[in-house]
Amino acid sequence: MALSLVTPAAVLMILLTLAAFRESQQRYEQQLIATTRALGVAADRQIAQGQATLQALAVSPALRNGDLAAFDQQARQAVPGPLNWILLADETGQRVNTLAPRGAVLPPGNYPEDIWDGLRAGRTVVSNLTTGPVARRPVVGVVTPTLVDGRLHGLGFVHDPAAYESLFRAQNLPDSWTGSIVDRKFALVARSKGSARLRGRLASPQMRQAITERGEGVVLTHTLDGTPTLSAFSRSPAYGWTFVVGVPRTEVYASVTRSMIGLSVATGLLLALGVGLAVVFSIQISRQVRSLAADAQLLAEDRIVETRSDDLVETAQVREALHRASLILRVREEEQAAAGARQEVMINELNHRVKNTLAMIQSLARQSLKGADAGGLTAFTERLVALSRAHDLLSERIWQNADLADVVDRGLNAFGARATGHGPSLSIAPNAAVTLSMILHELATNAVKYGALSNDTGQVELLWNFDSGKELTLVWRERGGPTIAPPDGDGFGSRLITASVQHEFGGTVQFDHRPQGLVCTLIIPLSERLTGQPATADATDAIKA
Repeated sequence: MALSLVTPAAVLMILLTLAAFRESQQRYEQQLIATTRALGVAADRQIAQGQATLQALAVSPALRNGDLAAFDQQARQAVPGPLNWILLADETGQRVNTLAPRGAVLPPGNYPEDIWDGLRAGRTVVSNLTTGPVARRPVVGVVTPTLVDGRLHGLGFVHDPAAYESLFRAQNLPDSWTGSIVDRKFALVARSKGSARLRGRLASPQMRQAITERGEGVVLTHTLDGTPTLSAFSRSPAYGWTFVVGVPRTEVYASVTRSMIGLSVATGLLLALGVGLAVVFSIQISRQVRSLAADAQLLAEDRIVETRSDDLVETAQVREALHRASLILRVREEEQAAAGARQEVMINELNHRVKNTLAMIQSLARQSLKGADAGGLTAFTERLVALSRAHDLLSERIWQNADLADVVDRGLNAFGARATGHGPSLSIAPNAAVTLSMILHELATNAVKYGALSNDTGQVELLWNFDSGKELTLVWRERGGPTIAPPDGDGFGSRLITASVQHEFGGTVQFDHRPQGLVCTLIIPLSERLTGQPATADATDAIKA
C-alpha cells in the first residue's frame, strides 16, 4: 500500500526532474551558442579594423612607386608597435617589418604557404597561430594581396594574440566559464583565462572531431586543464577560426543534483508516511479479517454470526453476509432434521412391512410345498434369506447406493476365510445390489452343494475389475474342492444368474467347469447403476491369472 502511494509520486517527480534538466541543458546550450556567435562577431570587428588599416596603406603612393623606405615610415606612423605592426613580404622574403628597427636586416622568414595560396587567389587571409621570426613569439595576422612594381606582395597587419583576450571581458563571461579561440589547425589562439600558459596547445580530441564534422554545435568535452565541460562552438565561415565557450558540467548538473536531493527527501517522507498509514490500517484490517475467520468457524459449529458496529464498510458487508448465511443454515438444518426424522420413520415402517412380507411368503411356501421335496423348500428359504440380507444392507444405507465390496462381504462372510473378495471401490444402485446379492447366493449355494465349499479344504475367491472404465468384470473362481465335470444341462441357479445379468445389466455370463473348480465370469457394462474407479494393477493381474 505504501509503495502504491509513493511510486506514482516518485515517478512523476523523476519525470519532472528530467524535464527540468533537459530544459536547463537546452538553456545553457542556447546561451553558449549565442555567446560563441557574439565572440565571432567581436573578432570580426577587430579583424575588420586591421583590414581597414591595410586597405589604407595599400593605396599609398610610396608603395605603388616601390619606395619601400617611404612606405616603412608611413606604416610606422599608421601602426605604432609593439603589439601591432605591419609586414610587407613577397615570395622571396620580408621587405618591410615595422617591428624591427629601421634599416635593420630583416630575417628570411615569410608567410606560410597556405597564406600565399589565398593571396594568389586574390583573398584577404587571416593566418593561423605562428611564431614570428622578429617577434620571436606566437603571432597572428591579417594579410591582403597587393602589387608592388607589378609583383604580388602580401601586406599584413600582424599583432599579438593577447589582443583578442579583451573580447572575453567584453562578453562578461562568468568566472566559471571558459572562452577560447582556436585557429584552423585547432591551436589555441586566445583564452579567457590561462591564455599565456596554454597558447598554442591543441583543442581536445572531442572538440577537434566536433569542429571537423560541423560548423556549430554543443559537445561534452574537457578543457585543456582537464575540467569536464558542456562546450558550444561556432566556426567563422570567412576565415575558419572557431570560438568555443564551455561551462563546467558540475554547474550544469547542479540544478539536477538539487532536484534529486529534494526528490529523495520527498520520497523518503512519503514512504515513511505511507508505511505509517499502512501499518495503522493493516493492524485494523488484520484484526477484522481474523474476526471474519472466527465467524466462518462459527458457521461450521452451527452458531449464529453476530454483526459489529466497529467494522470497516467492506468487513461489515462480509459479516452481514455471514450473519444471513448462519440464519439460513440454522433454518435449513432444522428443516433437514425434521425431514430426516420423517424419513427414518418411513424407512423403519417400510423395513417392517418388507420383513413381514418376506415372512408371509416363507409361510405360504411352507404351506404350499408341504409334503413336497424338502430340498426345494430349503433352497427357496435360503434365497429369501439372501434377499433379506441385501435388504438389510440397503436399509442401513437408507436405500442409497451401496459399495460392491459391502455386498460381497455380506454374501460371503458366512464362509469365513474360505470365501474372499478383492477389487476396487464401486458404487451400485439399490436394485443392482439386490440382484448381485442373489447372484452371489446362487454361486455360493452351488459351491456348497457341488463345488469348493462342499469339503473342508476348498476355497472360493471373487475378483472384480474395470476394463478401461467401460465394463465391470467379476470372476468367481473355485479351487481345492472335489473334481467336477460339466453338467448335462443348466440348472435353476445358472438360469437365474444368466437371466439376471442379461436382463438387469445387459451383460454376459461365462461358466467354465474346470476339473479343479468352477470359474464363472460376469461382464457387466458400466452405467448409471454401476459407477466406480479404475482398478488397481494388482487386481487386474489377479483376474488375468
